[in-house]
Amino acid sequence: MNTSHYVLLDNVLQPGIAAQVPALSEGFLYGHGVFETIKVHGGHPAFLADHHARLTASARALDLPYSVDLGTLHDRLHRVIVANHLTDGSAKVVLFNNENATTSELICTSEKRYPADTYARGFRLRTVFSGERTGSLSEYKTLNYLVNIRAKRAAVAAGFDEPLFITPAGIVIEGATTNVFAVRGGVALTPALACGPLPGTARARVLALLGPERVREGLLTRTELEHADEIFVTNALLGVMPVSRCDDRALDLNCTPFTSALRETYRTLEAQSL
Repeated sequence: MNTSHYVLLDNVLQPGIAAQVPALSEGFLYGHGVFETIKVHGGHPAFLADHHARLTASARALDLPYSVDLGTLHDRLHRVIVANHLTDGSAKVVLFNNENATTSELICTSEKRYPADTYARGFRLRTVFSGERTGSLSEYKTLNYLVNIRAKRAAVAAGFDEPLFITPAGIVIEGATTNVFAVRGGVALTPALACGPLPGTARARVLALLGPERVREGLLTRTELEHADEIFVTNALLGVMPVSRCDDRALDLNCTPFTSALRETYRTLEAQSL
């Protein structure tokens, strides 16, 4: 995976290896910051308005002054995308508390993307026990991401793609980088935000696309997951990803009409956002 040769730090384009973050800033010392990961397709950011809205709201909630409008953020992303000759991949926007109690902005890119064969084989989920995620920060993409990173690495090392956090009471929360949906009887169920999942931008788009007759938010239990007809996960880079395995249970991806139709609808909407 190739990462940024160039980054934009506080609106200054520079080689990524030369970019410096103040060592005494709260962003570095305490993880006081938020981020957005945005899919880049054909050299253009997808669903940028959704990401900008969440980034702005998260910054406000975490007392990070940030007044960059949508058009300006688009222009800044374009500068970094062009500088790195990126066609398909992702861009990350990071806001963090600088040492002068100001907000610094870092924009970088990555060429990592999910090829067609990943969707053909589907994601493999590994359930892991977690405490309840209903704290004041659970709804924001903060820089305090170590629990997710460690769980993701452990899942991959065990032959899975994604860990799925479940409370000791058997309540499903979310994946390390994804939101999860279980389909049964033509209706998808996803954990309500009160259960602690991150309000993903792709999750919100799926809720809007399906409408209340085909999707509902609520308590998703491990038992319901085990008896689901289909399972899929979402995030900004994946879009809609079918699940082919959850722990020891295999799911037949040839029998996923709900997920397959939704994925195509989502991809059409994504293309329209570019």
